[in-house]
Amino acid sequence: MKTFLLISLTALCLYGKAQDTVKIKTNLTPEQEAENAYNAALELVAKKDLNGAIDNFSKAISLNPNFDKAFLNRGYAKYNSKNNDAAIEDFNKTNAIKPNAEAFFGKAQCFYAQNKKDSCEQNLDKSIATDANFSKAYYMKGQLKFESQDYKEAISNYDKALAINPDYAYAYNDRASAKKMLGDETAAISDYEKAVVSDGQLYFAYNNLGSAKRNKGDNAGAIQAYNKAISIKPDYYVALNNRGVAKLNSNDIAGAIADFDAALRIKSDYVSAMNNMASAYIKKQDYKAALDWCNKTISLDPKAGAAYVNRGIAKQMLKDEEGACHDWKKANELGMAVGKSYSDGLCD
Repeated sequence: MKTFLLISLTALCLYGKAQDTVKIKTNLTPEQEAENAYNAALELVAKKDLNGAIDNFSKAISLNPNFDKAFLNRGYAKYNSKNNDAAIEDFNKTNAIKPNAEAFFGKAQCFYAQNKKDSCEQNLDKSIATDANFSKAYYMKGQLKFESQDYKEAISNYDKALAINPDYAYAYNDRASAKKMLGDETAAISDYEKAVVSDGQLYFAYNNLGSAKRNKGDNAGAIQAYNKAISIKPDYYVALNNRGVAKLNSNDIAGAIADFDAALRIKSDYVSAMNNMASAYIKKQDYKAALDWCNKTISLDPKAGAAYVNRGIAKQMLKDEEGACHDWKKANELGMAVGKSYSDGLCD
C-alpha cells in the first residue's frame, strides 16, 4: 500500500511538470480595476514612493472619473511632493464630486505652505462647516492664531480640538505653549504633561515640559524631562543644550559643559550652546576659555546680545575694562538691558 502511494504521487508530479501553464482569464469591471489601482497607490504611499502612487491614483481616476477618494489622496500625494497648485486642483475636484472636510483641510495646508494665511483660514472654516467634528481644522486654526500672537484665540481653538479628540497630544503641547506665552507656566506644565501621557514618544513635548519646569525653578524636574526627550531622540541637540542649562543652574558645571559639548558635536554652529558654554566657563572662573567661546559665538552671530554680555564679563575679569564696556554697550544696543545695568557705574 505504501509503495503504491509513493508511485502515484511521483507520477502526478511528473505529469504536472510536463504541462503548459494554465491561464485563467478574469474580466474585471472598470470600477474594480480602479479599486485595484487605488489600493496599489496606497501601498506605494506607505513605501514613500509618491511618484508611483500618483501614477496609480491617476490610473484609478482614468478608469473611474468620479473616484473622489482617488482625487483626495492624489492631492495629498502631490502636496507631500511640494506640488501645491496641482494638489489644490485635485482637492477642488474632490469637493466638486462631494464636499469633503479632508479636501478643504488639504487646500488649507497648501495655502499655508504658500504663505497665504487668509486663504488657509478660509478653507479651515469650510472644513469645519463640512464636518463640525474635524479636530485637525481647529488645531490648525490654533496654529494660525498662535503665529499671529493671538494666544487667547489660539487656546480657544485648541480647546475645541481637544473637546473632539481628548487624546490629541499635539493640541495639548501647543495649548501649553500658548499658555506659557501668556505667562501661566503652571497651566503650561499641566498641558505638557497631558501631551506626553497621550503620546509617550513626543520628544519635543518632554523638552518643552523641561523648559517650563526650569523656568519655575524646578531644575531637577527639568533634567528628568530632558532625559526622557534625549532617550527618545538621542541626537536632539536642543534638549541637550537645555539640559546643560538646567545642570548649570544646579551648579553641575562639568555636567553642563558635557551637554553643551554633546549638542555642538551634533550641530557645530549652534550659537546658543556656544554662548552657554561661555557661561559655564565664566562660572568655572576660566575666563580665557569663556572669552574664546564668546568670540566663536559672535563670529557666527554678530547680533547675539547675550554673547556680548558674557564677553564683557570675561574681559572685565581679565582686566580689559575698556573692552568690557564696549561689549556691554553693544549688548544694550542689541536689546539686552542687562548690558546697560553692567555698564552703569563702571563705564563712562
